[in-house]
Amino acid sequence: MAIKLKNAHKSRPNSSARNLDYQFYFLFRRHWWKDEQHLYEPFEKFGALQNMGIQIDSDKRLFRRNAPAQSPLANWQTHLKAAWDDICETYRQAISPDNPERGLDEALLYCQDNLLGVALIIMDEDLKRHEITLDLYGSPHHKLGESRFSYDAEAVLFSIQDKAGEMPAPATFHAFTPSLDKPALKTYNWTLCFDKPVPYLMQMESTGFLNNPAFVVYGLAHGDALTAIEQQKIWPNALQKVLCGTVGQDQPMKTTAILNSIIARLLISEAVFETLDCEARQLRFELQRKTAHYFATPDKSIEDTPNSVLEDQLREMEGLVAQTDFALGRFSQAIKTLQINHENFQWRLNHQHHEETAWQLDWQSDSQYPPLLEPLYIGLESLKNHVAYINGKLTHLKGACSSWRSYVTENRQNLTEHLGHVGNIIILLLTLGELFRYNWDHESFGFSFLDYFATVLNHPVTYLAIIIFFLLFVLRHYSKMWLKWLKYKFRYGQAK
Repeated sequence: MAIKLKNAHKSRPNSSARNLDYQFYFLFRRHWWKDEQHLYEPFEKFGALQNMGIQIDSDKRLFRRNAPAQSPLANWQTHLKAAWDDICETYRQAISPDNPERGLDEALLYCQDNLLGVALIIMDEDLKRHEITLDLYGSPHHKLGESRFSYDAEAVLFSIQDKAGEMPAPATFHAFTPSLDKPALKTYNWTLCFDKPVPYLMQMESTGFLNNPAFVVYGLAHGDALTAIEQQKIWPNALQKVLCGTVGQDQPMKTTAILNSIIARLLISEAVFETLDCEARQLRFELQRKTAHYFATPDKSIEDTPNSVLEDQLREMEGLVAQTDFALGRFSQAIKTLQINHENFQWRLNHQHHEETAWQLDWQSDSQYPPLLEPLYIGLESLKNHVAYINGKLTHLKGACSSWRSYVTENRQNLTEHLGHVGNIIILLLTLGELFRYNWDHESFGFSFLDYFATVLNHPVTYLAIIIFFLLFVLRHYSKMWLKWLKYKFRYGQAK
């Protein structure tokens, strides 16, 4: 934070950026499941971890890296990439201190798989002139547009002022509002990537196998702390300590610092919400597309569709039902986890308020929720809305499954019934033939008709006729199926 630099104004008296400072926060998982194994971060074998970030809850670790003091904000992406490389190097030293080349690959893979989110915190006397941009990509080589994060004077998350009254005005913490240069891109979720020289945002994919770190921007407006008058007061250094703790690359972070706790909670919620929102959006689209297609199919078209095609469509629908049930289970579990996290966050805010006796914290809680928590509750309501919509579409899909299953079952029953009738006739004829042959070998029936009937039933031509009759029935059935298939392919080909 620039407010820590005593007498910096003497070296750059006319610099408009003399109060500017910015930091990067990285939140990682500490342990996770992979290939049915419960893996832990490589720092577990170390004793003192103060220089390696701070533990958040029991399963996350927060790192902070600082840009060079008074560095222009235009260079923030360069410093972000350098901070990322530095953290990867920290993991490399922990994983394989004796084999740098092997350890770097493993560390890079670990960091990519377990990064939950990154926050950029801009600190200056005034935030109005600050705006940052990030490129948006649909694939590594296909740029879609730009995302801008702009200062919003109305988006005050909290303010802080010393109770001694030395500060000329309260310092205010703001959320920077993201916007996209193309309206069509608003339907996508975005994740931060470091695989290029300059970090960028990639269109998020809905899959449980890819990690999707979030990116957020906040700002702290603290007034001019580098005037000669203000540097004689204690509030600049005291404000820095209460918000960030002792700042420096080699200085340990503290869990008691206000920003450390707040940024970690915001990143957790943002990372979970963005990933689930992406999955829910794509699942909603898929359910809408499938249910609209199946319910728009008239009964006559279903009757004219080959049974094998109906069975394939039924399997596809049942697979989507299973996928949706699994996703709903994950959504419900995540919503409950987010609710608990937000309740803990609110408790921590209240606890922090009572703990800082020398500072007046204002959470701006005039509305139902404090501004710090309002986006989290909005995200929760959005996820609940997704769940309600998906449940409705799932009911429609199960109805379509029942309809398709009834047609498939009816077709199978008709075939079984017809084959049963033919089989019964053949069995009856064969039984009578054997019965008449046995009696005829011993004596005549005494009736010319029965004798003639027995002769016919026992003639080889009769057995041949029965076989031909059965084959004709089977061929007739399969020829109808084949004709139905040809009509279906012709109709489907014309529709395409």
